[in-house]
Amino acid sequence: MARERYLLDVGEDTIHTGVIELKTRKDKFKNWWHYNKRILLFSAIAAALVISWIVSVVTRVDPDYTVGLITSFSLPTEVREELESYLVPYCDDRNGDGKVKVTVNNYVFGDKSTTQDYQLLQAAYTRFAGDASLGSCMIYIHDEEGVKALGSVLEGFFMYNDGTPMPDGAMDIENASRPWEDYIGLRDFTASGNELNNWTPKVVEELCKRLSVSIRTTDGAVEKDEKLTEYHKDSVKLLERLEKGEKAGTETAE
Repeated sequence: MARERYLLDVGEDTIHTGVIELKTRKDKFKNWWHYNKRILLFSAIAAALVISWIVSVVTRVDPDYTVGLITSFSLPTEVREELESYLVPYCDDRNGDGKVKVTVNNYVFGDKSTTQDYQLLQAAYTRFAGDASLGSCMIYIHDEEGVKALGSVLEGFFMYNDGTPMPDGAMDIENASRPWEDYIGLRDFTASGNELNNWTPKVVEELCKRLSVSIRTTDGAVEKDEKLTEYHKDSVKLLERLEKGEKAGTETAE
């Protein structure tokens, strides 16, 4: 046999079985790491994401009040955050977490003569509709152009100044809103001394004078939900404090 002749007198060391022997601990670790490093990497990333989510949930401070801002201009983030901080002293700790937090949601629509990006416009409509369906906002601050852009969406949406609900189909917003200047607590708001492009304190002051304040009607979803009804009552009290310039005097959120 040819194969047997070739293997005659061949020592054991010259015949290989194809099995790599791991002689040291270091070799064994390198081999284990080669086959498991991807699994460990993916596991570490997944664990980090889970931990990040848990931390965000645990440390999140839910807003006690969310104010809707319907405008024809986009308020810079810095100015919006200043408005949120400015409103805090007038608000009470509704959720009982020992802190007060206010969120201002800016819905930018603009008038029909502007060239606002269509996708941004649709995003604003979607956010407004979603927040309205959830009852996130009871108090709305708005300018004339922003209200006109929303059009029939706001029919019957606000409460009249005398406290009666605006009927379905009604759109007389002038009877369901009051000027920014009517609220003593709002008159002193302005941006910080640092200029934000064209947003100087004077510009912010002038724009605020164009704004009006309304509160949502209780008809519909609000009157059917006990929590939303209480939220609405608290929002009415907040507006009364702003009108008189009386602060609630509760602890602020960091």
